[in-house]
Amino acid sequence: MFKDAAGSWARWRAGQECALVGTKRQAQEAIAEEAKRCQMYYVNQRWLGGLLTNMLTVQKSIKRLKELEAMSSVEGGYAGRPKKEVIRLERERKHLDQNLAGIKDMPGLPDILFVIDSNKEAIA
Repeated sequence: MFKDAAGSWARWRAGQECALVGTKRQAQEAIAEEAKRCQMYYVNQRWLGGLLTNMLTVQKSIKRLKELEAMSSVEGGYAGRPKKEVIRLERERKHLDQNLAGIKDMPGLPDILFVIDSNKEAIA
């Protein structure tokens, strides 16, 4: 199995999109750092069901995350909103950012998935 995976990795060409997946606590920080360093996409918090099979729904969530980020980054973006609504919007932004931070700029499905712990990531 390892030789098959190594062969697939060797056939990977520059220009193809690759995503790193590793949600174990020990690997989360390393996955994020190395993926950012290599300009790759990553999932290091929680594997979202349907991430590969239901990309349209995931892209709607990514669009919502970008809207919330734009709203919070602009000065006065929350102006005129009640305090409870601002708290709810910030909570929603944090939740989406935690799960989608590594894939929010991903244009479509990746060509290759590199799964760190295949026993834990059985649904990936």
